Amino acid sequence: MNDAMQHILDRVESEDLALLKELLESERDRLLVEIRHTDHRDYRDRLRLRLTAVERLIDHCRQS
Repeated sequence: MNDAMQHILDRVESEDLALLKELLESERDRLLVEIRHTDHRDYRDRLRLRLTAVERLIDHCRQS
């Protein structure tokens, strides 16, 4: 985790961090469904990139 991300997460209250993690997990689940249902390769690739970013943020929340 980079220093900037750690600095931000250090300042977030644990209750807020739990809410953020819950929202990110919900977005991850939504993206997984949308990836499965799309037929357009370019759109699916963009969704996968977003999914990767969301999963990275979830991991950062877990480490804090």
